[in-house]
Amino acid sequence: MKKKLFIALTAFVFTSSVLAQAGSFIQYRVSKGDTVSKISRDYDIPVGEILKYNPDAKNGINENSFLLIPTKDFLEKEKKKSANPLLKEDNKAKNTSNTKGVHIVQPKETLYSISKKYKVTVDNLYAWNPTLKSTGLLADSEIIVSASYKKPSSVDVTSYEQSTPKKIPTTLASSSADTIKDINNIYYRTIEVEPQSTLYSLAITYNTSIQRLLELNPDLKDGLKSGQSIKVPAYGFQNKAKVVEVKPDIKESETKFIKVVIDPQQTLYGISRKYDVPIKELIKFNPQLQDGLKSGMEILVPNNGKVLVEEEKNTSKTNVVLPEATGGFVDLSDSITRSEHKELALLIPFNIEKVGSDMDSKLASDNFLNMTLDFYSGAKLAVEYAESLNLPLTVNVYDSNESKSSSGVDGLFKSKDFSNTDVIIGPFYQKNVDEAVKNLPNNKVILVSPLSNEKATPSDRLVQTMPYSNVLKVQLIEYFKKSGAKITVIVDDKKQSTKQFMQQYFPELNVVSTKQIHEIDKTLVKDKKNVFVLDSNSIASALQFTDKLKNRTKDYDIQIASFDKSDVFDYSEIKIQTLIDLKYTFPSVTRDSKESRSESLFAQEYKNKYNVYPNRYATRGFDVTLDVILRMFQKEDFLQTSSKKSQEIENRFIYSRNPEGTVRNTGVYLLQYDSDLNVKVLN
Repeated sequence: MKKKLFIALTAFVFTSSVLAQAGSFIQYRVSKGDTVSKISRDYDIPVGEILKYNPDAKNGINENSFLLIPTKDFLEKEKKKSANPLLKEDNKAKNTSNTKGVHIVQPKETLYSISKKYKVTVDNLYAWNPTLKSTGLLADSEIIVSASYKKPSSVDVTSYEQSTPKKIPTTLASSSADTIKDINNIYYRTIEVEPQSTLYSLAITYNTSIQRLLELNPDLKDGLKSGQSIKVPAYGFQNKAKVVEVKPDIKESETKFIKVVIDPQQTLYGISRKYDVPIKELIKFNPQLQDGLKSGMEILVPNNGKVLVEEEKNTSKTNVVLPEATGGFVDLSDSITRSEHKELALLIPFNIEKVGSDMDSKLASDNFLNMTLDFYSGAKLAVEYAESLNLPLTVNVYDSNESKSSSGVDGLFKSKDFSNTDVIIGPFYQKNVDEAVKNLPNNKVILVSPLSNEKATPSDRLVQTMPYSNVLKVQLIEYFKKSGAKITVIVDDKKQSTKQFMQQYFPELNVVSTKQIHEIDKTLVKDKKNVFVLDSNSIASALQFTDKLKNRTKDYDIQIASFDKSDVFDYSEIKIQTLIDLKYTFPSVTRDSKESRSESLFAQEYKNKYNVYPNRYATRGFDVTLDVILRMFQKEDFLQTSSKKSQEIENRFIYSRNPEGTVRNTGVYLLQYDSDLNVKVLN
């Protein structure tokens, strides 16, 4: 019943979205208090596009004047005429495929977009184009996009001539997960060879090497035949695949075992930690574990004399050392491994029981419900993308029934089976996150907080994906310090937290009151950059601040900034050109760019599905969920992937441990108003 109600609810939300006007432009009358930035947000149209068709607006807009606001449909058509690599439709792009099943790669195309275009999987593309693993996707190259295609000059690498046998490489890039050295100690399953298959394609598909296939199937030395039954390693096995055990030949004198009776809530991870035995070893000696761990079950555990004290459930000790993130941003999908099945749980506050029968009024008045559904719609697309990568992943979605003052998460932990869950995303409110951390359902699960940036209960099992406000401040100041700038921070007297922050982290910097703004131009120096950071909610202070500095840019190198995207700089009397001339800079959790949401392949997929472009919460739902899934399938443990920096549509993920012990995201963008009327990323 609950599931049906939620489906009806989401269907209503996703089909009731309002589309843009069909025409090319909307004639908008400027109201009192309007600014170009505010109108940009209201219509979800980039500032640069509004100024492009209203160039005089750079110098300000007047009440009761008119602006031409381009519609989204019009902008899409314009993009198709332009040189945007993602959307252009020149003659070459129109002829990217032919009847023979070959695609010509366009600049900035991805395997994901090509797989969607031809309705195949990414693994299909790797299987049909083995060189992609080593060369990557090259613009203007041809790749095979159909199972029926075969190059006329191709050579079957599985065929042998008695006189001059073909040389077959012994390993492939995709075989890194295949580490078992003893062919007698391996699980396999039997498959039937499909037409057009080669040893290359089979090795890539089943995440192994050609050598391993030849070892498991000695008859392959005579060639590979369609319909032939062969053995393949059972790594990354599908849930319904039949796994056949090859029992290891172990002498009694070599290994001694102890019998362990499984207690309720016990996990393979816990047993592995307690007896210092790898999980793969436990499964090898107890094949029944392929079907899951059950209370009362007896298993054999190799006795190596090392019985460790099992870590106390939900400990808050911070004894897990995180590797430091170094180097540039990486694409986590390039390093995924399918060697183990993973399970993800999403705790989403649908609050289905509270919605009631009048969904229209609930959606019209409940901003939190709308945000929840937006986040979930983005998360669903991330899960669908994971499916296209053929990841051995199970995703369970639960209604967390939460609000600021209550939560149903503890009840979920007690009533649902989380014994195999690796990562949980949720809850949304920080208070509920803290409670969930204290009552985690097992001692291996990682809890990922998707939205809260408040100080959390220290725990080795908690990951906060939203950077703290202090992180934004530190990164802004450090950026300017590295440039050797003269930095002055101007703080409203009411902002005591900012004064305390500066005293704690940057006591050497000059901090003054907003009462001294009328004299800041007297502190300018010519031998270096002059940076002024304003932290005030006063429009009067912001106006006086910019007026004092805007006419001095010809003689001095001046840059202004704030610790976040301050609304005071949207005041109508502060012209956009003034902010551009003063190179207004601010830190942000997201790229703060509507272009990034509307031009991405994710946005196109989202619009195709829901008839509207994704908002910030939908994009964050996609970014957080996809990043978590990809980190679950790295060769390192989840927390150890902190060595890798990643970046999705709008959000960055750079993890480290804060002084209190919680693992937190420090991925922040530094954004600046640029001369081309857009906001550019500095770091």
